[in-house]
Order: sequence, then C-alpha cells, then structure tokens
Amino acid sequence: MINAKYMRIGAGCVNRQVAIALLAAAVILGIVFISGRPDGAQLFRREGCIGCHSFRGQGGLIGPDLTAVTHRRSRGWIREQIRNPRKHHADSVMPSFDHLSWRQINALIDYLNSQSES
Repeated sequence: MINAKYMRIGAGCVNRQVAIALLAAAVILGIVFISGRPDGAQLFRREGCIGCHSFRGQGGLIGPDLTAVTHRRSRGWIREQIRNPRKHHADSVMPSFDHLSWRQINALIDYLNSQSES
C-alpha cells in the first residue's frame, strides 16, 4: 500500500504535493491540458506562426494564409512543411521547426483543423 502522502504516476510514485504543483504550473503556463497533450493554440502563439501567416483574418502576410489549410493539404504534407519547409519550396524563407516534437506538431495541426471548421 502506498502512503497517503504519495501518489502513483505510471509505474512510479511521487510526492503528492510535488505532482500537484508541477501539474498546476504546466496548466497555468498553458503548456499542456490536463490530459498531458500539448496545446496547439499555445504553440501557434509561442512559435510565432501568426507573425508570418494569416489565420482567420489576422496575422502576417509573408507566408500563405493557414485558414482551412487542413482542407487543402494532408496532415503528412503539413507536418513535413513545419519540420522542413525547403522540401516543398527550395526558396522558402520559413524557418524549420524541427525542434518541435511529433506530438507538438500534431497538436498544431489539430488546432488548425479545429479552427478551420468553426
């Protein structure tokens, strides 16, 4: 039996107060939802996408409009464009976002898709 001051997370146990504090900090910072999934809207803002791309009538004009991009391009194409923009366009000025994880890129694509439908 686990002492009440600890809680089981995955296969291990951590101090309950530490676990709650870390989760609260992550939620407050907007880094993750309660489920632990990356927040696509937060990533979109943090990575500066809106500075170059217009989206739902707002944003920059350097890159293409991302409104309804998920209706024009496949998830795989968008994922590759985020990680390696020069693969599709050799003269692209878009920086590579290969520092983002697979989960973060999927969260961005999910965000673009959900906002395109509304």
